[in-house]
Amino acid sequence: MKKILTTGLLLALSLKCFSTCIVIYIGSNGHIYVAADSKRTFYFSDTLQSETVCKIHRVGASYFAIAGIDDAGLLSGANAALHDNANIDSAINYFGKTMVRYYDHLITEMISYYPDKVQHFLNDGLAQVSFFGFDKGKPRVTNIEFECHLGVNGVVISSYRIKQIKDITVIGLSGDIANASYKDMPSGYTREHNPALYVQKLVEIEIKSRPQSVGGPVDVLELAPGKELWINKNETAAAY
Repeated sequence: MKKILTTGLLLALSLKCFSTCIVIYIGSNGHIYVAADSKRTFYFSDTLQSETVCKIHRVGASYFAIAGIDDAGLLSGANAALHDNANIDSAINYFGKTMVRYYDHLITEMISYYPDKVQHFLNDGLAQVSFFGFDKGKPRVTNIEFECHLGVNGVVISSYRIKQIKDITVIGLSGDIANASYKDMPSGYTREHNPALYVQKLVEIEIKSRPQSVGGPVDVLELAPGKELWINKNETAAAY
């Protein structure tokens, strides 16, 4: 009985899910602009709880941002993949395969302990991670998205897909941005002349629409070849 209770507790901790909004944009100047909310909401809590974290991470010359189930597991997996693979494509595929095995186990356990939660995750997807930086002086943004469905006899089948981003991507919550009215969207002038403010304003649309799950100070990062500029950064954010 003690083992069952411990397993259930560890599973709940792993599945503490947070909503997030991260916008990554390749400007006309070739720089990469990233804005991320910093609110981490605990999905499995009886009462809504949150903390402030930085969702933009770096290993060497490679950066990544994460949104999804077990953010700490995603962070650990991405760190290990980038440390163990010098080639970014190899690192992303290694990360994908590692997390698929992990999610197969996690969701299988979830069916046993929290069967009423499973369909939510099957419908909404498991996670999105965006890797970004410069390759031979050119900006590169690559998304990897994890999904899951139930196969024959209820067997859990997790999978991932990779997409190269040419201009802009939003991971995490994005529906309110996609459906925002023209007057609520930052202008084309802002996008061209102040892209850092542009990505920040997009994140703020989700913060305004979903304050319980997206919020906190917005971290904003500008990347150029060999140069990192934090325009906004919460230095007191908790590690996770």
